[in-house]
Formats: sequence, structure tokens, C-alpha cells
Amino acid sequence: MCENLVDADLFSERLTEGQRSPLFISMSQINIKDYQDHLIHFFYLRIGREIARVEIPQWVAHDPAQVDVVHSLVYDQCVRGQGYPVALARAHEQAVVRGIDRWAFLRMVEESLVRAEVPAASSQKQENKEYPRV
Repeated sequence: MCENLVDADLFSERLTEGQRSPLFISMSQINIKDYQDHLIHFFYLRIGREIARVEIPQWVAHDPAQVDVVHSLVYDQCVRGQGYPVALARAHEQAVVRGIDRWAFLRMVEESLVRAEVPAASSQKQENKEYPRV
């Protein structure tokens, strides 16, 4: 009966624009076993037609004022970014590895492997995919 049901299905009819769900605790094994004071809690937030899952550590979840701040900041960022947080979009843009940087990094890795006497050659096919000749 619940097959193929996703979180957004549960909240799409229940949340209005900018509204959040109650807090939940992630039941993943690593969260339960290893995170202790940083146990991940989360809430769902309606942003336009989307339902976002916002994760916060336990020490934030236990302070309603901090939860309110996270809620308002995430929502504000999503509104400013037309559905996607501006801060995340900018971080993603900055994190893009350009071709020349990727080439330099791969060369450094290959040189390190050669010094360690580990085979490091990539195939000619891979080289042609990454650096096509005109």
C-alpha cells in the first residue's frame, strides 16, 4: 500500500508555502550509532511546488529559536534563488573544477603514483575523451 510513496507525497498536501513539518530523527544506522550529540534531525519545508528536507544536528533541534532561524534562513535563500538556496548555488559554482585544473590535478596524481611505482597510465581512449584533438 505504501510502495513507491516518497516523503514529498506525505507533505505536499499538508504544508502551505513556507510552512515546515514537525521535526523527525533520521533513523539511519550511522546516525543512530555514531553521531551522539550531533544526531541528525530534519523537517520538511514547502518552497513553491517543492518539498525540501532540511537537516539539522540535535543541538539545534533542541532549541526552538535556532530551528526557527534555520527555517527562516533556508526559506529566504530559496525564495531569493527561485527555488534553490542562493548560498548553495554560489558554492556549487565555485566548486566546479575547470578543465585545466582537472588536467593539473590528474598529472599530480599520476606523478605521485609513478614515484610510488604504481602503474598510473590512463588509456588512450580515456585521454581522447578528456582531451579531444581538433
